[in-house]
Amino acid sequence: MDTSSQIRRLFNTLPKQERSALLTELTSQMEPPLPKTSVGVNACPYCKHDIVVKNGKAKGRQRYLCKACNRNFTQGTRTSKQGVYKKDKFEQYKTIMFTEGFVSIKTMAKRVGISIQTAFDWRHRILLPLSQSDGNFKGITELDDVWMLYSQKGRKGLKYSRKRGGSKRRGDNDFQVKMLITSDRNKTNDLSVTRIGRIKSDDISRKISDRMDKDVTLVSDKHRSISSFAKKNNIEHVSFKASEHVLDNEYHVQTVNGIASRFKGVFNHYLRGVSTKYLQSYANWFGFVETNSLKSDEEKISIVDECLQNQNGWDIYTSIELLYENFIKNNSHRTYRCPVTRQWKNQLSKEQALATLNYI
Repeated sequence: MDTSSQIRRLFNTLPKQERSALLTELTSQMEPPLPKTSVGVNACPYCKHDIVVKNGKAKGRQRYLCKACNRNFTQGTRTSKQGVYKKDKFEQYKTIMFTEGFVSIKTMAKRVGISIQTAFDWRHRILLPLSQSDGNFKGITELDDVWMLYSQKGRKGLKYSRKRGGSKRRGDNDFQVKMLITSDRNKTNDLSVTRIGRIKSDDISRKISDRMDKDVTLVSDKHRSISSFAKKNNIEHVSFKASEHVLDNEYHVQTVNGIASRFKGVFNHYLRGVSTKYLQSYANWFGFVETNSLKSDEEKISIVDECLQNQNGWDIYTSIELLYENFIKNNSHRTYRCPVTRQWKNQLSKEQALATLNYI
């Protein structure tokens, strides 16, 4: 029996927890592949040029030199893993996130053995490039909005720090963050933070119009903005009073209502609310878990690893404050206050971030 066969046989005899721990340890020692160009060769993460050469090692990792822009880089440059040196703990953190559900920051910091600030940073390094699901919506597709109170949780320098967001006013108002939840019968889901205040048809178009197939039948309650969106895009639309819930035993919005209920239960009660700045990140996390609920832990981690190679991950992570400022100024009547001044190396300028990134 050869060595690989012996390893496989011994691996299968281990308990599930030990196998998972061993996979995490082995994965942490592997370097991710370099980004690929359209012709399938190694490319520079800065200028995308495909002529690169090895250029020594830095802290045990292979370093490369681009012959076009003359810049050095490693295999994790401009991805969410850039600057992460405790790779074994990072892999453990990532595994817990996607195998054990929604765990609080303080609990994660204690379990992995890192500071609360590091636990917070790693969470959003992982979540920002995460994809909920791919593909277009087909057939009967439900659409509804869910309201979350505007929150500035964690923002320092506010005059009334104990009241970081929200309003005592009932009903639709300018303190309600609107999220669109879209789902078809093939379990293609999307949760998108849209605006603060009353939602408009242009907001819906901006988020999901390019993902609607020609055969879509849109189902919703009698929301004027959704009706206007369907009319502008020539989409068949079935609507009914929200209190009726179901039409002809076929058309309903119970799927998106169920998603909304579970989402609010997790983040409003278990995690005690999340900041509006990071609400889209948590929506991505929840959407990913919902879409991949039937897959094995190994498959989930593999998908997450692929997302972490997205070079937009680093740009979104370092530009999230700029994107949040733009969202507040253009999609709400709120005032942008107490800007975060934290800076990173290789961070995009404000003009570059707003021109190339479309996150919230």
